[in-house]
Formats: sequence, structure tokens, C-alpha cells
Amino acid sequence: MTRRRPPARGVARDRLRLLAGAVVAIGAAGCGIVPPLGLQAPRIDVASLSIRGIGRDEIRFALVLDAHNPNALDVPLTNLRFDLELLERPFASGGATERTVTLPANATRAVPIEFGVATARLIELLREFRVADGPRLSYRLRGSANWADSPFTIPFERRGEFEALQRLRELMRARPRP
Repeated sequence: MTRRRPPARGVARDRLRLLAGAVVAIGAAGCGIVPPLGLQAPRIDVASLSIRGIGRDEIRFALVLDAHNPNALDVPLTNLRFDLELLERPFASGGATERTVTLPANATRAVPIEFGVATARLIELLREFRVADGPRLSYRLRGSANWADSPFTIPFERRGEFEALQRLRELMRARPRP
């Protein structure tokens, strides 16, 4: 009768792999590859929206976001991208003009973004905008960015109203006086 030995080598190998994985994870967190636990998403406000250029097929916009970092450490971001809705309809998608954006600890930083919108889409939105009822001229900005050069993403979302859109609607509705 042969005696079976317990698979000591297999158990030891599994323990070694687990230990190696833990060391790599701790090292990655220490090197800033992984975001720290408890990281709060930045608060985003739209600071300004302006037209950069008007073409027959496309209108270029410049959007400036005020990104407030509520964390006690700098937040390095890459691959910052967003979707912008106006009047609850998709309007544009884009990304930051800078490849890497670092949000200083407990501070606010302006983040410039440029994007284009097809002229036909903008004309359609303006027609809808002119006849829209109600006081809400809303926007929704949502997106995400990666923590440094890692695959970990930090999402953000902001809803609000553009006062400039309200004034534009009032101008569009104004009737010429005889």
C-alpha cells in the first residue's frame, strides 16, 4: 500500500502566489498606480461655454470646467472625457485639451475642454429650444477620467442650468416692435 502525501507543494505555491499578489498590490498603491481608498470624486461646475469657431459643417466650442478636489491629496487624471446634454438631449462628447490634468489637494482648478458640434444638430437644438416651455434650460455633464495612467476610473456628473441659455431664449422669443 502506497501512502499519499498531502499536496504540500501545491499549498505552498498558492500561498506564495497570494503573498506575491499582496506585495504587488501594496507596492502599486504606494507608487500611486491605484487610487487610495475613500477617494472622493471631484465636484464639477461649468464655468463658461463659448464659441471658438463657426463653420458650415461644424461649430467649435470651448468649455471651461471648475473641478474642485475635496481630497487631501493631489488627484492625477488622464483620459478625461465627457458627454454633455442640453435640454435633456445629447449635445456633444469630448475630452480635456491636456493629456494629464492634476487637481491640487483641497483646491479648484479650471480645466479647458474643446469640442465640436455638427451645425445641423445645433440648428435642430435651437429650434427646439425656442419653442420649449418651462423655465428650465438644463444641462447634464457626465464623464470619467483615469487615475494617472492606470485603468481605474473616477466618474463625475453635474446637472444645472445655463443662465445664458435663458437670456438667449428670451431674445429668440422677443417679437419685433412695430
